[in-house]
Amino acid sequence: MSEKIQNLLKLAAASEDGKSSVTCAKRDFKSNEEIGKAFDSFRRKLYDINRWETESGASAFQLFDESGEPQDTPKAQKGNFVRITLPGSGKDDWVKIIDIHDAADEVVITVQPTYNPTEKEPEKDVTSHFFTSDSTNNFCLQTDDKQLAIYVIGLHEKPNVSEADGVLEKLRNVAAASFGWLGFQKIEWKTFCENFLEIEDKK
Repeated sequence: MSEKIQNLLKLAAASEDGKSSVTCAKRDFKSNEEIGKAFDSFRRKLYDINRWETESGASAFQLFDESGEPQDTPKAQKGNFVRITLPGSGKDDWVKIIDIHDAADEVVITVQPTYNPTEKEPEKDVTSHFFTSDSTNNFCLQTDDKQLAIYVIGLHEKPNVSEADGVLEKLRNVAAASFGWLGFQKIEWKTFCENFLEIEDKK
């Protein structure tokens, strides 16, 4: 049983501030052999964050190291940074991989809003994201019997006002996190999940 993902789903359901989100897609397979091969393939795909852009409906993703250098690697690591470019949001958003959980039946990559590591002198106390650094996004792959599931689980998603740099960015973050982007985010992550599992190709 996939304990890590189940615990994250429980945390999202029990959220008292109502600022958690869960998006999911699932795909069935015909045999244990088929799903075993599929899980291995999609596990590699989950680590290949530079490829996520092809699974996304509109957003772009790029992997960086802690010194702000782009990383051309198919396997992300804990401590890597990810630049997320959202259409119409006004700026790039940055997250850092703070944990990778890899077990026999589940993989979870956890990211947290962070500073921009590509700046000449990064302000490490300034969170360059429309959510605060208290929030996390968890990209989860799970195998259960003959079914694969991918989840995007967001926890403690609050607009970044106190950690933002400047009045305009604070206004942008409130607008992005509280209004238009929340609706777009649901659609975007749903598209991401379905594309990731290549569900459209199987219809």
